[in-house]
Amino acid sequence: MLTDLSFLDSGKSFPPDQERERLEEYKKNEQLFHTKVPQPWLNHFNEIAQRLGRTRAEISTIFGYQQLISKKTADFTCGEPPTLETEQDTDAMLKLMERLEFFPKLYEAFIDISRFGNAVVKFKGKDVTAVSPMFWFPVCDSGDLKKITHHVISYPIDPDENGLMRKLYTEIHTPGMIVTRINAFNQQGIGGLIEEKAEQTGLEDFAVQVLTNVTCSSDLFGVSDYSEINNLIERLIWRFSCIDNVLDKHSAPTMSGPSDALEHDEKFGTSFLNLGKYFARDTNDSPDLHYITWDGNLDSSFKEAEMLFNQLYILSEMGQAFADAGGADSSGTALKLRLVSPRVKAARLVKLNNARVKRMICTLCQLNGINVDYDGLTLHWNDGLPIDETEQINNLTTATGGKSIMSRYSALKQRGLTDSQVEAEIDQIQAEDAAMQPLQLGVIGNE
Repeated sequence: MLTDLSFLDSGKSFPPDQERERLEEYKKNEQLFHTKVPQPWLNHFNEIAQRLGRTRAEISTIFGYQQLISKKTADFTCGEPPTLETEQDTDAMLKLMERLEFFPKLYEAFIDISRFGNAVVKFKGKDVTAVSPMFWFPVCDSGDLKKITHHVISYPIDPDENGLMRKLYTEIHTPGMIVTRINAFNQQGIGGLIEEKAEQTGLEDFAVQVLTNVTCSSDLFGVSDYSEINNLIERLIWRFSCIDNVLDKHSAPTMSGPSDALEHDEKFGTSFLNLGKYFARDTNDSPDLHYITWDGNLDSSFKEAEMLFNQLYILSEMGQAFADAGGADSSGTALKLRLVSPRVKAARLVKLNNARVKRMICTLCQLNGINVDYDGLTLHWNDGLPIDETEQINNLTTATGGKSIMSRYSALKQRGLTDSQVEAEIDQIQAEDAAMQPLQLGVIGNE
């Protein structure tokens, strides 16, 4: 863990040694997300193959469960964007979020939370952008290792004709300020300073915000969703590759028959079978020419795979989200009950990151001249599951004894209309109601 900025000094290696293990884990998770087998896994597979007398492992089956877990996690968390409510100008805020494509960027952030354990976002100008955690180096207070004093974003740039980077780009973020440096760089490490400039951000907080997965008191970084399941998936890949090898042998069976069916090649000194010939059998006792069939006895392998899949469903907290989540005739309540585990996981991530996302939205509004108070902003997170409106209305109607459960204004807001659209719709409804009323004639009395 870094406690000062000395790792950026000239002559130091980059990335710093104390961060290499974390970055290697990120690199492996990045490969798994893109359905590639990491080199450490391939090395392990080759070691097993050599112990079994093979030259090397032949991996033909690769599972994309890591990518699926990350996408499902993001789907349940913010696949359906959270509903924003504020005491100020809600319409202007929503238009800004749409123009800046904030919610797609938030979806990307939750993908990173799942695969890396953290997501790093940076305010740049009046916009926000995602930064790979592989380029993020937090510097902590030596007296409180959970308190970050500097956010450092650093990565090599400017490749030469051989693809080797020649410069190191660095941003050092503190509350209200960014210091940008460019150093010379080569394989030996960081070189001399080429350029440095400081910039005021106008923000009271860091221009970098970090979203997180579950953390513990002994570690600053969030836990990746992949850490609990990588061993299971590695085992599944190996097991299915072994099954593939057995089935491949079945697809190329060996023939058996009498020795006089073979012909001898004098030139090469080998015997071969000419399948274009016909071999007659005079009696039932004569040797037959046939293919050898072989029972691979794969039942135990499939039972092991089934057990590993069950553990995968449990440890990933995905359960039915990996399989068929239900039929078309399922009610909304039944569907939610079947998917309770991934919904609990999504709720946990929401609880961990709700305050940070609110802070990001308020900062974006501030940068774009929109006044949004943090305490007056409310986020209603959705799980992305379809809403059974009939079931929901029936439950509310029963609970209220058949009385109205919401105003026209609230009902129209739930349809996704803006404040001005709701007011225009209510005015139109009132005008239509007035037009439908019968003409009221006054009674003329006798004088």
